[in-house]
Amino acid sequence: MKVLPAIFKRLGRVASQLRLKILCGAREIEAGGGCSLSANVRLRATDGGTVHLGEGVAIDRFADITAKHGRLVVGRFSYIGQYSVICSRDAIIIGSNCLIAEHVTIRDQDHRFGPGLVTAKAGFITAPINIGDNVWLGAKVTVTKGVTIGPGSVIGANSVVTQDIPANSVVVGVPARVLRSLPDASAE
Repeated sequence: MKVLPAIFKRLGRVASQLRLKILCGAREIEAGGGCSLSANVRLRATDGGTVHLGEGVAIDRFADITAKHGRLVVGRFSYIGQYSVICSRDAIIIGSNCLIAEHVTIRDQDHRFGPGLVTAKAGFITAPINIGDNVWLGAKVTVTKGVTIGPGSVIGANSVVTQDIPANSVVVGVPARVLRSLPDASAE
């Protein structure tokens, strides 16, 4: 009976790879070679949105990746952790070799709200998000609209990033603040 779980595990991998190939047939979704989707990943490009996954991108189980009207680019060899949500209505650019842990939320929009507005029908305020190369977003990090995170930065678990982060920074908190700077790895 130990053979059955191994067979189902292998079938799941094949089905995920097949699903990626089918989705990549759409003009709105492109993927470089060696990309992998785990089970139950939701990858969507609707209403003119586009998704581009660079070579070797890996998306873990139950992640929800959506480009509705917007553009979403994930650089080469980046990893998106399980249960993460990335939603673009404007533009989200994630660099190469990024590590996005589990339950991370990245959204380039907020609902409009205020007196006299029905929030569910008021539309959105959007601003692009840029995440540099070799960035690590810890578990349950939230990145809000209009933010740029410099390359080589590390964002601590549970942080909420509401402002731009300089390159090679260690950042923590709600709202996130720079704790310290890291040596520039590209200078070595």
